[in-house]
Amino acid sequence: MFPYDKILAKSNPEVTLLQHTEDCLRVFSNVIKWHEILLDRLSEKYEIEKKFLIWRLYLTVAFHDIGKATKAFQAKVRGESFIGQESHALTSVLFLYDIIKDNPVTKFGNVPYYPELISIASHHSKLYKKLFDTIRLKNEYAPKSFFEKFYSFVNEEAHKQKLSYSTKITYNESCLNSDPRHILRYELISQFDRDSFRYEKSTKARDIFLVFKSILHYCDWIASSGDRTYHYGNDLNVAIITSKLRNSQPDFNQWTNFQIESAKSFDKNIFVQIATGQGKTEAAILWAINNNFSQKIIFLLPTMVTTNKMYKRMLGFFGQEDIVGLSHSAAEYYLWDEEFDTDEKRKHSLYNRTFFKPVTVATIDQLIYSFFNWGHWVMTGVASYNAKIIIDEIHVYDAFTFGLLLQAIECIKPYNARFALMSASLPNVLKSELEKVLPDYKLIHAPEHDHLQRHTLELSDCLIEETTERIFDFFDKGYKVLVVCNTIAKAREVFQKLVSIPYDKKLLYHSQFLLSDKRGKEQILEELKKVPGPYVAVCTQIVEVSLDIDFDVLITENAPIDAIIQRLGRVNRRGTINARHPDLQFGKVVITRESEISRKYVYNSLDRIVTETYHQLLIRSNENNGHFKEKDFRELVNNIYTREALGEDYFKEINDAKQLVKTLWRDVLKMIYTLDIEDALLHKVTSRKSDYITVDAVTMKHFQEVDFDEIIRNKRFDILNEYTIKVPIYLVKKFGFKKMIDDTFIYLLNLDYDPIFGLHLDLDKSNFI
Repeated sequence: MFPYDKILAKSNPEVTLLQHTEDCLRVFSNVIKWHEILLDRLSEKYEIEKKFLIWRLYLTVAFHDIGKATKAFQAKVRGESFIGQESHALTSVLFLYDIIKDNPVTKFGNVPYYPELISIASHHSKLYKKLFDTIRLKNEYAPKSFFEKFYSFVNEEAHKQKLSYSTKITYNESCLNSDPRHILRYELISQFDRDSFRYEKSTKARDIFLVFKSILHYCDWIASSGDRTYHYGNDLNVAIITSKLRNSQPDFNQWTNFQIESAKSFDKNIFVQIATGQGKTEAAILWAINNNFSQKIIFLLPTMVTTNKMYKRMLGFFGQEDIVGLSHSAAEYYLWDEEFDTDEKRKHSLYNRTFFKPVTVATIDQLIYSFFNWGHWVMTGVASYNAKIIIDEIHVYDAFTFGLLLQAIECIKPYNARFALMSASLPNVLKSELEKVLPDYKLIHAPEHDHLQRHTLELSDCLIEETTERIFDFFDKGYKVLVVCNTIAKAREVFQKLVSIPYDKKLLYHSQFLLSDKRGKEQILEELKKVPGPYVAVCTQIVEVSLDIDFDVLITENAPIDAIIQRLGRVNRRGTINARHPDLQFGKVVITRESEISRKYVYNSLDRIVTETYHQLLIRSNENNGHFKEKDFRELVNNIYTREALGEDYFKEINDAKQLVKTLWRDVLKMIYTLDIEDALLHKVTSRKSDYITVDAVTMKHFQEVDFDEIIRNKRFDILNEYTIKVPIYLVKKFGFKKMIDDTFIYLLNLDYDPIFGLHLDLDKSNFI
C-alpha cells in the first residue's frame, strides 16, 4: 500500500508534483518563443519538422520529474528514512520511453536517438558514460489513479497550448515492469558506440541534445525559483541607453560616426577596429541592443581583471544584478554579498556560471570550455547559439587559443548568433584566418582617427633596470609614470631600485598577489587619475588589457608590437594630457631592449616578431622624430606580423586547436558526454597552450592561519579564492605540494608573502609573468 496521499515534488515550501509540472509547462511557451529562431535553424539544418521538435520538447518538460512518484522519493523529500537508493531522474526515463520508443527524434543509420531521455536522465547531473552504473532501484510507485490524472493533465495542457503535433498519450501500467537503468545503459548509451553513430561527421547529436536539455533547464529553473519577472533578453534600446548616458555623463554629447554605424549594423557580424580609449565598448553595446529580438548579450574578455571592470560598466548600462551576470573562476569571490541569503547566493552563482542572465560578462575561457563539453557546457553552449557575442581584445590570444576561438565561432554561427570582434591591432595575416570562419563581417573603423596622435616614442638601447634615474626625473617633474616589465623578476628588480620614492607614491602590480591585494592595487591605479601629484607604478604585462588608467609617461621593455600598442593605451589614454601638464602635448614613451629571459620564456614563439618590432619602431622613430599617429601603428602591425615572421608552427597550432575539439567530440565525448578530469588530463585539454601550466596555490602561512578544511567543506570557494595566488606548477613542485581536502585539491606553497612584493622568491627563480 502506497503510504502517501500527497505526491510532493519539493518541500519547504511544499509543492506537489502536479503543481510543479504545471508551473514548468506554463513557462514552456515563453521558453519556446525565446528559442524560436534557434529551433527554426535546427529544424532546417537537420530536416526535423519544427512542430514535432516542439512536441517532443513539451514531453521532455512534462515527464522530467514523474519519477518522483515513488515511495523512496516521497520519503526522501519529507526527510524520512528509506531502504535502498533513489534516483527520480533515472526513474522518469521509463515513463517517457514507453511513449516514444517507436518514434525517435532522429536516427543515425539504424541507431535511434532519444535526446529527451538523456536530457531527463542527466537533468540533475552531468552526462557520463557510466552514469547510474552503481544505482540499484527497487521502486514502489504511486497508485495508478495518480498517473492517469497526471497523463490527463499533460494532454489537457498540450491542447491549451495548441501544440499542433500533439497526440493523446495514455498511461500504460506495464511500463513499470521495465528497469530504467537497463533502458539508459542498453537502449541509449550503448548505442553511441555503434558505427553509424560513431562515424557521423556532423554535430547533429550534440546540437539537438543542447537544445533539449537546456530548454528543460530553463523551464525547471524558472518554475522552481518562482521568478515571474525573468527576462531571457534585455529590454534596452538605443534611445534608452542614450538617455542614460546623458544623465550620468555630463560631457556626453552625441554618438560618434563609427558608433552610429555599429548600431545600424545590428543584423551583421562586425569587426570594430578603433584605437584604445575611443569608444569601442559603447559601439559594441549599441550593436548588441539595437533590434535585439530575444538574443542574449555575451561580452568576452581575456582576463579576470578586464572582466570585472567590464561587469561594472555593464551594470551602469543595464542596471541590476538580475540583468547582468559575471562568469570566471573567481567570480563568486568578486560578487559575494553578505546581504544575500544562501538560496539567493546559490541562484546568482548558478545563473552567472550558465550565462542564464540576459547579459553576461565572462572570460573567453568560459565560452571555450563549453566546446570541450566542460562544466555547465549545455547551458553556456545554447546561450551562445542564440546571442550577440562581443569579443574584445581578440589580438591578445596565443595561436592555440585563437584556434579554439575560431572553432567555437564556426560551430555557433549557424544558429542565430552574431559577433562583434574588437581590436585596435589585429594584423591582416590573422584577420584572414578569421575570415575563413566569418567571411561576412563588416569592418567598423574611424578614418578621422588615422591622424590622431597621443604619444612620442623614444627607443633606448639599454635594459629597463638601467632607466632608474629617468624614472626619478619624471617623478620629480610631477608626472605619473607607468613602468611595464615583461617578467615579475624584472618588475621586482626595478621596484626595489626606487628606494627614495615613498611607498604611498609607488606600487608594484603583477599576477602573484592574493586576489584581495590585487583588487586593492587595481583600485589605487584606477583612482590615480583623480589624484594630483606624481606616482610610479611598476607592473608586468598584466596591465596591458585590464585597467582604465591614464598615465603621463610610459617606460616599457620591448615586446611584440600589439603588446606595445596595448601598453600605449594606458598613457595619455584620451589625449587630454595637455590639460593637466601644460608642458606636455603628448604622452612620453621610452622603449628599452627586452631581457634575454623574457625573450626566451615569455615571447619565445614570437622571437622574430619581438626583434622586428624594435627594429621597425626605431626606423620610424628616427624618420618622424618620435611622432607616431594611429595609422602608423596599424601599418606597423601589418608590416611586422607576416606569415613568414610568425612561422608555420604558429599556424599549425591554430589548426591543432581546431582539430582538438573535433577529435574530443568524436572519439572521447560521443558529442554529448561531459568531459571528466581524467580525459582532460589525458588529452592535455586547456584553453591556453603554454610552456608552463599555472595553478591556484595557497601559502603555508595562510593555510595555517585559516581553517581551509572548514571553508572547503562548506563550499565557501569565495573565501578560498581570496587567499589563492596563480603560479606556475613548477613552483609548487619545488616549494610545496598538493593536498586533498574532501574532493577538492589545494596546492600549498612553502614561500613567504607580503602585500607589497607578493611571493618572496630570489629574483633568478621568478622568471614568469
